[in-house]
Amino acid sequence: MTSRSIKTVVAGLACAFAAIPGVLSATGDALAASCKPHRPKPPVILTGMGPCGFEPARLAFAGEPEAQARCLMRPVGVRAKLGPVLDALPPAFAERIGGNAPLPSRAALTAHLTAVGLADAFVANLFWPVSRAQDGDPFAPSARYLVLHDTSGPYLRRFPDNLDTTARFNNLRNFHCSDNWALAHVVINRPGDVYVGHDFAEPWRATKFERATGFGTDLKGLFLHVEMIQPRRSRGGTIAPTPGFTTEQYDRLALVYVIASVRAGQWLIPATHAAIDNGVKNGHDDPQNFEFASFAASLARLGARLHALDEPMVSAAPPDPQSSGRKFD
Repeated sequence: MTSRSIKTVVAGLACAFAAIPGVLSATGDALAASCKPHRPKPPVILTGMGPCGFEPARLAFAGEPEAQARCLMRPVGVRAKLGPVLDALPPAFAERIGGNAPLPSRAALTAHLTAVGLADAFVANLFWPVSRAQDGDPFAPSARYLVLHDTSGPYLRRFPDNLDTTARFNNLRNFHCSDNWALAHVVINRPGDVYVGHDFAEPWRATKFERATGFGTDLKGLFLHVEMIQPRRSRGGTIAPTPGFTTEQYDRLALVYVIASVRAGQWLIPATHAAIDNGVKNGHDDPQNFEFASFAASLARLGARLHALDEPMVSAAPPDPQSSGRKFD
């Protein structure tokens, strides 16, 4: 991450962490921070279509969905250096993206969301569509990509032992904005709690690539965005904790991925912020220390759970003699 991008992140987080707790109440909403930038963001001028070859005419990256995912989910190194294109996707993604794994039913998803206490956050809008490109044009393609971010802050001298549970770092009320300028569609803290900043139906941009002047608003709505809380340590470059994210975060990320895919009617293509912005001046280096295998493991466990919920219930009641065709004395 460049010094200029660090300043941008710090400024954004200063707004987020300055919010007054109380997002769940009307009073808290009224007192929450205003997060809209005080001045227009500088224009973004591209010199290419990125390492994964975005094709403006198709509003998609090059290749079939599986090939796109292998390119967009390559490992992210320090200073946004990308690793090689993946040879293959983890099985949980390979059988979904470009595969034949069906989407779970909304009934199963509703049951699971209720069981984990997230019904209020997601169930009411399960039948809503996701956003569409070109700033919501009804004739444009619907969202195809779920972009993974980390908050890249706050900056700490050292990572405390209780990093994953400290309220100072994990209070999602700090990310509420009174002016509808939340960082992303969803924010996930380290214990796995979620905050919905924008419904998936709302077109929202959270990368520089989407804001490039050559696109206008064509890409607004093509990407859905998830931020995961991850503090950084600054010593010889910004350093993320190891492991970068918790099991609870991967589990919630998998759930958010399934919710968004069900609403889109197809399995979305995951992508890292770093891959989307690679090659853009002052691009970002997140999510750091992200383990695609852990994300896939969480998706596999969730898939098994939802499949079990989708299985037809077997009635314990005795059969109706009239419907069986068998005669009884």
